[in-house]
Amino acid sequence: MYKIVNFSQNLKALVFRKYVLLQLLFCVFSLSLWAQEQPRQDTPVLPTQENDTINIPQADSLQTDTLRVNLPATAQAQGDITTTINYNAKDSILFDAANRIVYLYGNAKIDYGDIKLEAAQITIDWTQSTLTAVGVTDSLGKEIGKPVFTQGAETFVTDNIRYNFKNRKATIRGVVTQQQEAYIHGNVVKKDADNQLYIRGARYTTCNLEHPHFYIEAGKLKMLPKDKIIAGPFHLRIADVPTPFGFLFGMFPVPRKRVSGVLIPTYGEERRRGFFLRDGGYYFAINDNIDLALTGEVYTKGSRGFQIASNYRQRYQYGGNFSLRFNRQNTGSERDDNVTNGFWVNWSHNPENRGRNSRFSASVNFGSTAYTQNNPSITNFERNLNQEFASSINYSNTLPGTPFNISARASMTQNIVDKTATILLPDIGLNMQRQYPFRKLGKTGRSWWEQINFSYTGAATNRITNKFQTPTVSNGIPITNAVARPNSEAIPLNLDNASYLLRNANNGIRHSIPVSTTVNIFKYFALSPSFNYQEVWYFRKLQYSDYDRATGGIRVDTVDGFSRAGSWNLSAGLNTKIYGFFYFNKRNPEPKVQAIRHLMIPSISFGYAPDFGDPRYGVYQNVVIREDEEGNTFSQPLSIYERFAYGAPQSGRQGSIGFSLTNNFEMKVRQRSDTATTYKKVPLLERLSLSTSYNTLADSLKLQPISISGNTSILNNLIMINFGGRLNPYLYRLDSVNRRGDIIQSRVDQFAITNGKGLGTLEQASLGFSTSLSSQGIKGNPNRDAATPASAANANRRGMEEDLADGAPIGEELGQTGLAYRYSDPSQYVDFTLPWSLRLNYTLSYQKMGFLASTITQSANFSGDLKITDNWKIGYSSGYDFRQHEFTATRISIYRDLHCWQMNVNWVPFGRFQSFSLDIRVKASILQDLKLSRRRNFWDN
Repeated sequence: MYKIVNFSQNLKALVFRKYVLLQLLFCVFSLSLWAQEQPRQDTPVLPTQENDTINIPQADSLQTDTLRVNLPATAQAQGDITTTINYNAKDSILFDAANRIVYLYGNAKIDYGDIKLEAAQITIDWTQSTLTAVGVTDSLGKEIGKPVFTQGAETFVTDNIRYNFKNRKATIRGVVTQQQEAYIHGNVVKKDADNQLYIRGARYTTCNLEHPHFYIEAGKLKMLPKDKIIAGPFHLRIADVPTPFGFLFGMFPVPRKRVSGVLIPTYGEERRRGFFLRDGGYYFAINDNIDLALTGEVYTKGSRGFQIASNYRQRYQYGGNFSLRFNRQNTGSERDDNVTNGFWVNWSHNPENRGRNSRFSASVNFGSTAYTQNNPSITNFERNLNQEFASSINYSNTLPGTPFNISARASMTQNIVDKTATILLPDIGLNMQRQYPFRKLGKTGRSWWEQINFSYTGAATNRITNKFQTPTVSNGIPITNAVARPNSEAIPLNLDNASYLLRNANNGIRHSIPVSTTVNIFKYFALSPSFNYQEVWYFRKLQYSDYDRATGGIRVDTVDGFSRAGSWNLSAGLNTKIYGFFYFNKRNPEPKVQAIRHLMIPSISFGYAPDFGDPRYGVYQNVVIREDEEGNTFSQPLSIYERFAYGAPQSGRQGSIGFSLTNNFEMKVRQRSDTATTYKKVPLLERLSLSTSYNTLADSLKLQPISISGNTSILNNLIMINFGGRLNPYLYRLDSVNRRGDIIQSRVDQFAITNGKGLGTLEQASLGFSTSLSSQGIKGNPNRDAATPASAANANRRGMEEDLADGAPIGEELGQTGLAYRYSDPSQYVDFTLPWSLRLNYTLSYQKMGFLASTITQSANFSGDLKITDNWKIGYSSGYDFRQHEFTATRISIYRDLHCWQMNVNWVPFGRFQSFSLDIRVKASILQDLKLSRRRNFWDN
């Protein structure tokens, strides 16, 4: 009924505008008709523009088929006319001077400013002071030329209009108008002298058919201007069949701006929590920039909760929304352990930077594990499968007149499965743009010394985590004084543990100054030398004690106080491109395969860094880590910044030479054509990369693992293939197995190939296949061409954020945009234009480190939809767990397009989130609460 309020208000404006228009027309035609009584005129003269006069015989048809008359500006003083009035008729214009009636026939039009009136016939009766606009019936008995009244973007279609411009009363029959997504039909509308509207037979719908599939019908409506609408009995009709949904009477406010009011709750039943009332409360329209909604929920078995939600915006500056949800879960049992409290916080803030140097944004999404477990979403299935939620608050500012900019960030990553969280509070950065000290002002230098540049990057962070740290140091050496680890993976995040978490926070400061340049050698080679200095600051350090045979480990203590470590390195890179071609059958001028092209991009890099493990740098401590049965000890340098925020300078001298080679293979194949011979490039291997490095100054283990990666497509881009691996060229040695069964091992300086073990140990390998098929064509990579539900939700979210940033008003427009984001998952909006689609992904990964057990992981998932008829469609998504030999989370969806309605059936047949839902809803977002829903959640089973 809220939309009926909008319709009545617009209808009132329509009648008032027509009244003004008729008063103006009265002045126009009065000048014309009274001129006929002047004795010096034999025929009436219609006022026209200057130097344009048309003589018209009295009560006779025009000599032309079309007449356009413009009222001069001189009439403005007599009729309060603010602009020119233009009117014309395709057939004829008749003036009945005796009866003082003017007739406009055939596509009659009247234009006045942004007001436009069109009808098959318009009659002005000056005796009765009335104006009548009607349509006509053609030879086939079809009514054409119905009166259409337009002002700005608003259009009203009626059967006929009769308006008395003397007493300001009007009668309008058969009104149809569109208000955004809604259509309003009215049988009879009457307006009195006080501008009160009386509507009989009002129908409100979002169906665009002349005879709508459904509508809300009210027999009588009375509208008081700028006050309220009083309605008689109203109810919902579907296919002209009345339903029991309605009420005996209603009174609704009609001001244009938002108003505060009661939010009606939804009702239903859950087997676990009982009958419920949800989302009921009160809405506060505080002002044009902010609103607030307080809602609650209650269940018959004792569960309850509340929600605070608000939207805000400041035009051309910022906009956002905030919500806080809390519930107390109680299944009706008297046991205290069945009562859990849960909460969830969402906050989105988006600025609009228009010439500003600073920017502040926020995206907060966190809460308790109990809330996600007790409040799963049936419509947003992907949210239930998400195990991690990330939040961040960001601020950045560019300092005017300087090359510096600063940034500050607070972030949190939360895992709702193991209940661990990592908090960065704060994370600060100071950056300087790249500077060219030897470049002439305003010119781009080409000499190598003019390309010399430097920059500065500063960072400071404070990392807080509730995850228990592994009670070992490098190579699995046990720590004897480590905190006892309970069965849980995380320390509870509460006030009791706050001091412990803050005391053990991981913080530090890092400075980095890179200097580089670029030199071209022999035209085809690019040499890029660079120097980098880095320094880390900490406010504590570690102190180690030697191996204790009685405890089987070492002791690690924390010493408070400022501590710093600096490091530097030199590097240079040299790269180029090499092309190779292999031609087939040179004697044949048009071979099937013309040539194969091989593109190679070799790169060589050189790097040097001193040994910061030397005792003179004070970064590493030589510690006895093990003792054998004969009393022999084994020492190892350990960093005093082990697991600190920015780590420590690397131990051991670095004199590395890096090698990398990227390959690309393409084949040019002849295309068959009746008119000409063309060739098509076919990728054989899109990318094949190999890389490694060799440390010439290391005492041992000089050769680093060899990395291999690549990708290609086959069958005309039908299947995308990705592969990769890492090969360790050295052997492993088993040192020991501690009391907990942990394997302690190390690499030895012996090549695998010299010991008959092949090229090395394959430590990591992966292989992936993906394809996407649809009726429109083949798409090899679904991530490249097919939008996933998550990307669709993020796109709609960005659209809503842009509306907020652009200063979109809070209320109906923002609400519709929010609903578009709310229902952006595929179970709500389905593309019925595609007959079918299928997406497949398969990944195989292998991992093995020395003597550790190997792990093989396989994952496969598929999704798609099938259009059965023009209005029926089935969607599906699932996967297969090769380790458990069972299907993963599966969803089957059925969609039915009902023109202005849509039916969605979502079924999760098995698994943790087993559920069933049925929704029959109106497509239009303004009537999103007009729906029939059936829910059955996994806790109801």
